[in-house]
Amino acid sequence: HILACTGIDNIAEAITLLELNNWDLVAAINGVIPQENGIFQSEAADADAGTAVPPPSSSPSSSSPQSSSTSAFCPISPSSRHIVERQSRMLNFRVEYRQRTVELVIEDNSTIRGIKDLLQTELGIPASKMQLKGWKSGDVSDSTVLRTLHLPKNNSLYVLTPDIALLHFTAEFSSRYGESHPMFFIGSLEAASQEAFYGKARDRKLLAIYLHNDDSVLSNVFCSQMMCTDSIVSYLSQNFITWAWDVTKETNKARLLTMCTRHFGSVVTQTIRTYKTDQFPLLLIVMGKRTSNEVLNVIQGNTTVDELMMRLMGAMEIFTAQQQEDIKDEDEREARETVKREQDEAYRLSLEADRKKREAQEREEAEQVRLEQMRKEQEEEKEAIRLSLEQALPAEPNGDPGEQISKLRIRTPSGEFLERRFLGSCKLQVLFDFVASKGYPFDGFKLLTTFPRRNITQLDPGSTLLEAKLFPQETLFLEAKE
Repeated sequence: HILACTGIDNIAEAITLLELNNWDLVAAINGVIPQENGIFQSEAADADAGTAVPPPSSSPSSSSPQSSSTSAFCPISPSSRHIVERQSRMLNFRVEYRQRTVELVIEDNSTIRGIKDLLQTELGIPASKMQLKGWKSGDVSDSTVLRTLHLPKNNSLYVLTPDIALLHFTAEFSSRYGESHPMFFIGSLEAASQEAFYGKARDRKLLAIYLHNDDSVLSNVFCSQMMCTDSIVSYLSQNFITWAWDVTKETNKARLLTMCTRHFGSVVTQTIRTYKTDQFPLLLIVMGKRTSNEVLNVIQGNTTVDELMMRLMGAMEIFTAQQQEDIKDEDEREARETVKREQDEAYRLSLEADRKKREAQEREEAEQVRLEQMRKEQEEEKEAIRLSLEQALPAEPNGDPGEQISKLRIRTPSGEFLERRFLGSCKLQVLFDFVASKGYPFDGFKLLTTFPRRNITQLDPGSTLLEAKLFPQETLFLEAKE
């Protein structure tokens, strides 16, 4: 059972693990499988064992009682209600922590602290103790607004929390050998690999895995005279992510071998098994590659500072050559993507310009149709009024004896003359209606006498032609009103 549950493929190793746990199967499995509370059960008893947070799993086993996948689209919290109320661009986050996966949807004007607050509700981890890793845009802080990171719709992150055992190991290392030592990565082997291998090509580093064993006579010498030498400390800090693991206890060694099998394959695991206690400590130099991670070098404890530095530099040469290829490929890919984005943007702008031009043309045509329709309606209305006035005019007198007839001659703005006979008793309004029926409405034109100059349209429309002194004949002219 322990072989099936833990992935250990060495029967002797499994038996040793069971003996160390008094043949308690559950305790032995718990010694290898990471627990949900964030600390290995065995770490509570073995505070001197330098261990790391178990790696987040992208596909947690459905048979594990600790594994769960929690959807947190709208957790019942004030911050989530705020998300629902505000209309903004929404981002999806798949966040892994140990054997758990939490899915969040949050607006892009939230901060990274906002994500941590939601995760605190889901995972029960204080936001102040939580590190969110997996960002592709460099350093971020709790106050960073998500919109400023220009994130895609879907994102994957993982959570790191301070590991008590590893913090204890670092503190113990400092108390033994001094403060001048490599900065050990606080997190799982999975997280350390992510930090070293999966950023932008220019930001990637080698992974140095330090395996400590207190039972080896070489440990003190290697730590004090190699790992704590200023040149080694500086070189590791600049070029490596350094991760530590204490294999003094067999339970920790078993966990290490399980992790190494998962991340580097069984060949690396078998190689570590072959090293005897007096060959420790070991320093594994690992390089991330596109298809799989590769262990470039295994440096044993029986080395010198010069040899250690030479082997670190040799690994860096191999890594740098690979990194330059990756940078070139990445730059070419980004250049292609930039050109494609620019082409897409130019095409979009062209379509937008065409659309606006087409819409403007359609609006102009529609306006012309509207104006033409309005003009036609006005013309029809004017013609209807003209016809109505024309039909309402009294008949032109025949010149019967005894009738006082006024003969009027009216010059139009075009130079033509309108002539008509009116009874002297006709009202001026009849004259105005006659002129309007010919296309010269009262509100647009004024009717004037030649000499003396008088504006007939200013007279009372109810007065007669006789009263207006337009008898027996008169020549008038039309003039447009200003």
